Amino acid sequence: MDDTRTPLTPADRNRAVNRVLFTILWLNLVVAVAKAVYGWWSGSLAVATDAVHSLLDAGSNVVALVAIRFASQPADPKHPYGHAKYEIIAALAIGALIAVGAVRFAWTAIDALLNHGEGPKTPAVGFAVIGATLVVNIFVSAYEARKGKELRSPLLTADATHTASDVLVTGAVLVALVVARLGVGWADPLVALVVVVVIGGTALRILSANLGVLVDRRAVDPERVVEAGRSVAGVRGIHRVRSRGTEQLAHVDLHLQLDGTLSLREAHGVAHKVEAAIVAAIEGVEDVTIHVEPHDDVPEAL
Repeated sequence: MDDTRTPLTPADRNRAVNRVLFTILWLNLVVAVAKAVYGWWSGSLAVATDAVHSLLDAGSNVVALVAIRFASQPADPKHPYGHAKYEIIAALAIGALIAVGAVRFAWTAIDALLNHGEGPKTPAVGFAVIGATLVVNIFVSAYEARKGKELRSPLLTADATHTASDVLVTGAVLVALVVARLGVGWADPLVALVVVVVIGGTALRILSANLGVLVDRRAVDPERVVEAGRSVAGVRGIHRVRSRGTEQLAHVDLHLQLDGTLSLREAHGVAHKVEAAIVAAIEGVEDVTIHVEPHDDVPEAL
């Protein structure tokens, strides 16, 4: 079935992202409190570390909400391309926050491994608490990833990646509770260290993806741009294809070679068709800037 929904305006998109973030914020807070209370009561380092991980999720949501407020401001003379990169900066802040937390968790887990004593208390209620938070994490991860793609938000996508790691982490914590119940005291800090490794990997992925945007890493394969543009009748060549932004919101510019005998109006019409063809063929391309030149003047090249 064809999707006939009207595209969201930037303001509507930002409001929708805000609603998603507020929903996830409250769910993350509930999960963090549940894990923290049980971790404190049982003495489980793995659960306590996972609680801080969930609290970082909530903190990330707060950072994201502040960033969206700035990113939603319209373009102005000093910011002709708008303020969307505030989302990228916030995503980087999320990654940095996670990385700092990972270092602190690692120290605690290593110290516990070297000086482990009795394992934590592992009553049945512990499995119920962690099992329930696992279900919430699965829902939040899937919901946020779907909304990130639907709203083309790198911020939601980055946060969904982080939340997805919670599913693996909480699963590892459940394993730790099972092993600790069998009397293996070192299992709890060992799993806490595994949690730290997962958190660190998530931080690296988020930082790498968003740093690339800030340094204008290529966002679209130029071959795809050429293929889409060459499908328009009258195009003699396309070269100097460049792109920046994210895969969800990419800006493309290129040089378009046309018959030099075309009138300005005719060349302008072909350029508009090329722009429409590229936007239709490549999901995520938001804007295409085209420089038109006579085909005989410049050899075709990417």
